[in-house]
Amino acid sequence: MRGHLLDTTAALDAHLRAELLADDRVTHAVAYGSVPQGTADAWSDVEYWAFLAPGTDAEAATWLRDRLPVLHTLVNEFGTTVALLPGLRRVELHLVPQHRLPEVENWTPEHVNPARMLVKDTDGQLAAHLAALSARTPDPPGEAQMTLDRTLNWLILGLNVLARGERLRALEVLWWIQGGVLRLARLRSGHTQHWGNATRRAEWEVDTVTVGRSAQLTCDLDGLEPAYMAAVQWTLELAEALNLSVPPELATDLRQAVHTHPA
Repeated sequence: MRGHLLDTTAALDAHLRAELLADDRVTHAVAYGSVPQGTADAWSDVEYWAFLAPGTDAEAATWLRDRLPVLHTLVNEFGTTVALLPGLRRVELHLVPQHRLPEVENWTPEHVNPARMLVKDTDGQLAAHLAALSARTPDPPGEAQMTLDRTLNWLILGLNVLARGERLRALEVLWWIQGGVLRLARLRSGHTQHWGNATRRAEWEVDTVTVGRSAQLTCDLDGLEPAYMAAVQWTLELAEALNLSVPPELATDLRQAVHTHPA
């Protein structure tokens, strides 16, 4: 059962759904990610939240090891238990008490498909929470100024550590800048299908110009100056196009910073 029968994403998903249904401790279970979104492929993870009945307990890593050919388990930066399987397959599982069910309504309301997400629902509560989640809609325009502000924050931090000579740190900070700028670029072009994770399927969803400009924000240690210059220019350009607020003096300081030490 644990070898080739679980080699495909669909087979792995079907197996884990069956295991969640069979576990009497689990009263509600929901799948998230690319599988219920209908975009899963051979490289996709499978991901679940499972809610435990009052008075019961289970540990996610042990639960997964008992049911899969697990090579290694870990807890990622977001508190999620992850199992690594042969063939570089990944499974994410949250095992939490049933009283946390209402949190479902506060999940990111993006690509919500209750019929495909719902795995187990013993009393209809999960279906109701998923319905409430699906009734919400993402609001990229409403988050635009916040996204810009956070990008400006990272730009200033990155430029300062770069000026200090901390090039490795400046390279690390650039990752945060790239995400913010690409999110604004998605909004500018109307391609906000994956607002929460801007790089997700970007090659299929945004235009080639946006992809090319995003590439200009990537670099090695020797290319930090032009990458930051491109980031500042594009950020300010997008802010203007989206009618977002950047204090004029701050915009001037940013432009001056990237021209102080040109590539």
